[in-house]
Amino acid sequence: MSEAELMNLMWFQPWHVFLYLFVIFVVMVVFYEWRWAKTCSENIQILVAQTGGGGDFKLAPKTSSGSISLTNPNSNTVRTWPINELATIEVPYPGVGFIPAFLQKTIRMAIINEGDWEPMLNRSPHMDKIASPDIVEFMNDLLPNITDKPSKTRLEKLLKEVSTGPTREMIASPAVLGNLINEKITEAVMTVNKEIFDRVEGLMRRLSKLINPNVVYVGLGLALVGIIVVIFMLGNLQTDLEAIHRALGITTSAPQPVK
Repeated sequence: MSEAELMNLMWFQPWHVFLYLFVIFVVMVVFYEWRWAKTCSENIQILVAQTGGGGDFKLAPKTSSGSISLTNPNSNTVRTWPINELATIEVPYPGVGFIPAFLQKTIRMAIINEGDWEPMLNRSPHMDKIASPDIVEFMNDLLPNITDKPSKTRLEKLLKEVSTGPTREMIASPAVLGNLINEKITEAVMTVNKEIFDRVEGLMRRLSKLINPNVVYVGLGLALVGIIVVIFMLGNLQTDLEAIHRALGITTSAPQPVK
């Protein structure tokens, strides 16, 4: 038999390797496409700007409460940031360069600061003719001292149109917000109450183990013996008192009726 006939009889041919690799590749593509679609539909990608200057990507599950929460695995601290659609942008997922763009999915991403509970994209644009109250007060005090009439007129017009408003940025710890939302204080109180109830329950369980029918019967028997002993002692005491009365010449007789 020639080598060609022998190769034809062989079931495993060299081209089978490429066929099997192609099938494995297609299965992997289908699996990862399904996995990425599921991840994008159930999660929000979070870029956490760390207080130390670095950054970290995390996935947070979508909720209907309008907030996202991240748990520190080392301290179990829950940090919560309020989130909405305006504070998120769409980015490719998984976002790696070697995967073609048509195979990647899109996921909503929010950029947050580790030390501030307001998302970094949730910033309103600068509004015209808004000033803090101290600036408005300073311009009103400065107005009488301006001698240049055109400048004074422009400043008077600006003061008529300017409005006061908060110009400070709210900085608040997301850990505090997370504790409030997750009711850690209530949880602590419930934990203390649970510890007290557990101790009381343990004490009652011990008492229930001590108090059984045998203990009750033994207690009743001891009580009955005690009652008999007391009655016997009272009888002996009465006899001793009568002996003492006879020795002292004390007689006890019933009172005579009055005639």
